[in-house]
Amino acid sequence: MRVLRLPESVDPHPPLFQWGRVLTAVVGVPIVVLLTIFASNSIFALVIGIVAAAAVEEFLGLATKRGIGRPGRWFLVLAASVAMSFSGGPGWVLGAVVFATLVLMATSIFYPSTEAALGRVGMGLSSIVYCPLMLGFIVLIPREQVLLLLAIIWIGDTAAYYCGRAVGRHLLAPTVSPKKTIEGALAGLIGSTVAGLVGGTLFLGEAWSNLVWISSLTAIAGQVGDLAESVLKRSAGVKDSSSIVPGHGGILDRLDSLFFAAPVFFWLLMS
Repeated sequence: MRVLRLPESVDPHPPLFQWGRVLTAVVGVPIVVLLTIFASNSIFALVIGIVAAAAVEEFLGLATKRGIGRPGRWFLVLAASVAMSFSGGPGWVLGAVVFATLVLMATSIFYPSTEAALGRVGMGLSSIVYCPLMLGFIVLIPREQVLLLLAIIWIGDTAAYYCGRAVGRHLLAPTVSPKKTIEGALAGLIGSTVAGLVGGTLFLGEAWSNLVWISSLTAIAGQVGDLAESVLKRSAGVKDSSSIVPGHGGILDRLDSLFFAAPVFFWLLMS
């Protein structure tokens, strides 16, 4: 069997530490943890809504680079409201999604040109499903379990990044993300599983047998989410969704794993 290896254009031994990336984590992680622990339910939902709206803006920005129409920035208010609606329960979420759809399609009637209407509506609806509807599950998860979810994703991402840089040789998905390796993906899976097992056992008192498969499936979902977002960026011809997060790219680049992992983690906890 032919084994894919890193192309010559990819440095097999890049610098292990990128100080912008490290500094962002040092500053950002404590803020997120403190917010998760101490913020009221309304403030927490508001922050998730703002983050989801920022992700929607980046998603729509990718559509613009690809030459596809997009709704105006007023649409970000509707996107934020969908994520925030999770604090009111399933009925509120369904109502917020329907309202956003109605407003998006109704306003398309008043645009001077109809040529880009399909792109505007299609990308708007896609952004609602991909960003606030996926990320909003975090609002439903108890805060201590949100911390466990973040630990699973963060430690897995860190292990995948640094182990992939150090020892990665075999490409995982070369047409989608030419720097991700099988070794890095396995290291990320192991790191996430260990983080979930240790954190869940020590701080939540969960049975280790449940934690192993919950953490593993959540980690796999996160890695799929990472690759899925890479497909979008490659389609748009960009390396990062934006440069708003130093060393990490954009909101989509930083939360792509979480978009897929949050609903999976929630469903596994509920089962």
